[in-house]
Amino acid sequence: MRSHTAQSNLHRNARNRRLLLPLLAAAIVAVAAPAFAREVLIDRIIARVNEKIITERQYDLAKEQLHDTLAQKYSGAELEDRYNTEQRDLLEQMIDQDLLVQKAKDLNINVDANVVEYLDQIRKQMGLASIYDLQMLVEKNGLIWEDYESNIRKRFLTQQVVEQRVGSLITVTQSEAKKYFEAHKNEFQSPAGVELAEIQVSKDKWGTGAEKRAQAAYEMALGGANWSDVLKKYSDGPQKNDGDVGFFPAGSLLPVISDAIKSLDPGDISKVISLSAGYVIVKVLDERSPGPPKFQEVEEQVDNLLYNQKMQPALHDYLTKLRTESYIWIAPGFVDAGAAPQNGTTTAEGGE
Repeated sequence: MRSHTAQSNLHRNARNRRLLLPLLAAAIVAVAAPAFAREVLIDRIIARVNEKIITERQYDLAKEQLHDTLAQKYSGAELEDRYNTEQRDLLEQMIDQDLLVQKAKDLNINVDANVVEYLDQIRKQMGLASIYDLQMLVEKNGLIWEDYESNIRKRFLTQQVVEQRVGSLITVTQSEAKKYFEAHKNEFQSPAGVELAEIQVSKDKWGTGAEKRAQAAYEMALGGANWSDVLKKYSDGPQKNDGDVGFFPAGSLLPVISDAIKSLDPGDISKVISLSAGYVIVKVLDERSPGPPKFQEVEEQVDNLLYNQKMQPALHDYLTKLRTESYIWIAPGFVDAGAAPQNGTTTAEGGE
């Protein structure tokens, strides 16, 4: 059996994908701000972060994006209360984003390949024939393609800086994980069931060739190909998180799928399963027993949870360090919630 350290290294990339992006979304809301509209308006500078400026228009658009994001979960008075609370930290988050993007430049981090791959995934999910078609759709919605692409690039840059400078220094020992598990065992209870990922081949899309296509996907996976590669090449279903379709309590699956996976272990894949709408190949990601689980069954989950807990203060400390090394100026009437008396930071009262 591999040591916990070896297992942690194997899971590091997957864990970073699942945890760091949500962390950044919480710490740097503006990274996914909408692209700027084409109209040229008189604007003013409200903050300067080294050589980078933040304009009032950028700030207003970030507030709009924040409100739209919160509106997906809340409504009415609760929506406005949460918006009023979270928008107070928005300028701080925009400054943090700029600091991380600038650090990525200092570290010579290049994410061009990540951006190209991500845009291609969006294109496929939207059923578009080319990146040019995606660009036309973006611009049809009143956005500037260059800004749309830039926002995606910033997301990857900030992620990689945090992974290199913060995440790589965080460790979770097996004894730490076991101690936490024993103290919080009941929190990990769940019904018996399985977590699954699927490769889906649509009969509607491929007609009589659907079964042959599904069989080719199965043979490619069975031959040792990476699951995500098979998914990208053949699947008509969700491709985020490697086709993860969620957790299914015992008894909730279609009998034909339940029968196909009953003898599989986590990591195994099923044969091609025929459904009315098409064909699926199922991968068992996790299998859970009822009641409190064994530590081994949730070890990675505990490891990720503790890693996440350590990440938050570590990221805060790193951003504080970047601030002490930077020149930050805030215009009168605006507040940087992350500001503190420190060398290199200029307050609004001090001017430029």
